Amino acid sequence: MEIFGRRQPEIVDSIEIRGGAAFRARTREALELLRLSASFGAARDRIAVIRQGRRSGMKAWLEKPTFTVGKATWRHSALWYAGAIAHDAYHATLYFDAKGGKRGKEPDNDAWTGVEAEKQCLAFQRQVLLELNADEKIIAYIDRCAQNPTYQGHTTGWRGWLAYLRRWW
Repeated sequence: MEIFGRRQPEIVDSIEIRGGAAFRARTREALELLRLSASFGAARDRIAVIRQGRRSGMKAWLEKPTFTVGKATWRHSALWYAGAIAHDAYHATLYFDAKGGKRGKEPDNDAWTGVEAEKQCLAFQRQVLLELNADEKIIAYIDRCAQNPTYQGHTTGWRGWLAYLRRWW
């Protein structure tokens, strides 16, 4: 539906979906898979918006925490995309947990985006993918990423932003 030339977001499981028709369809498919995961429920509540973008990343600090998803992620497969949603939802969970412990002040970046946080997010993604019956190839890829959780480059500060801009996913 469009109002004044702007496409209205679609709501699925209380999450706004913003993007083109193919993106919205794949996001619905991924969220449908995630309903099958016992682990995903609490993390789901930490994402308010999933939107199509140039590259993937979680903006947990926004009033409506937003997972922006690049084409390589959402087009890969619904299962892979579901795992990515779980992964970034866990980043948001870590952010909110850390912020709660600081009485509303912004948490340190390492609390939710550093190497240890990335390991935790990959472990959660792996758990969800196993619940969704992912094949050995996908699980092995997640395991390789967990062995080198700096695969994204620097994860904090200005260097983290530059690494984010170089993402192809």
